[in-house]
Amino acid sequence: MLSGLLSSLSNLPRALHIGLGTLLVMLLGLADFETGADLSLSIFYLFPVIYVTWLAGRGMGVILSFLSASAWFSVEMLCGHAHLHSLLPLWNTLVRLIFFLLITYLLAELQRNAQRRRMLEKIFFHDILNLTGSIRGFAELLLTPQTLPEKEIFQLIHQAANKAVDEIEAQRTLAGAERHDLQLEITEIESLPLLELAAGLYRQHKVGKGKDIRIDPGSENLSFKSDQTLLIRILGNLLKNALEATPAGGTIRAGCRRQGSHIEFWVHNERVIPREIQPHIFQEQISRKPQGSGLGTYSVRILSHYLAGEASFVSDEKNGTIFRVSFPLKTPPSFG
Repeated sequence: MLSGLLSSLSNLPRALHIGLGTLLVMLLGLADFETGADLSLSIFYLFPVIYVTWLAGRGMGVILSFLSASAWFSVEMLCGHAHLHSLLPLWNTLVRLIFFLLITYLLAELQRNAQRRRMLEKIFFHDILNLTGSIRGFAELLLTPQTLPEKEIFQLIHQAANKAVDEIEAQRTLAGAERHDLQLEITEIESLPLLELAAGLYRQHKVGKGKDIRIDPGSENLSFKSDQTLLIRILGNLLKNALEATPAGGTIRAGCRRQGSHIEFWVHNERVIPREIQPHIFQEQISRKPQGSGLGTYSVRILSHYLAGEASFVSDEKNGTIFRVSFPLKTPPSFG
């Protein structure tokens, strides 16, 4: 019932929530003044703070926190309540303000995590249903007059099943990285064979059909320690995104090189990311694909950070789009 009420309220204009929250603070201040110092209403100032934070965002929740603390302080002064020291009202106001701000922060984080979980579940179930639907469709071909050889149908079923398993594994890996409980398998890795392996996998992927992946001839073969499975997933996401942005007959380029104490992998394609999307490119909410999860760049950022690395990109008319991920050549102390 409460979730339904919040869902209904969330459809109302943001300005209305801000106005109602402000009005509620003013009414509480008036009621607080009328009841005098003998009856404290300070706990009720939390309600407009919670209301506005949940429905209008953390920023407005902070403003309502200051407004509520100020209203309480004003009432305290107007009521002429006697204090042992003149600075006590300021101290009490500061304590209440910190409490309001803490509630605002915790509530905003709770809401953000709840929204992210809902989004991830929606994407995951959407993708899995598509894949299992494909498996069912291929299986149904075996029960009807066949338009394809049995062997080809079995191959299609096998490919779809592998993709479903890969999607489940990707979601599990991402969730583990977000919870910081993903177990790493650190091994010695050669950068160029790793890049060739990732490129080889996506040359055979459906998004790579009719397109070419070229490894930059100036790439350096460097030795470093990391988790090869996660690195393949990171590079795979970058290659897949670049291939999806490249028209048939096009080419993407990839390479690796030393950058100080780090190794950098990069993937380039010619298309430019729209300017309005660029500031949000590593956020999980971004999805401009007609199909698929749209979690590729978000996953790249999360998994790169988990491996003590960084992800970045540039995208303009001169350069096209270049995504970069860099990792330390020496094993960080937190590894293993």
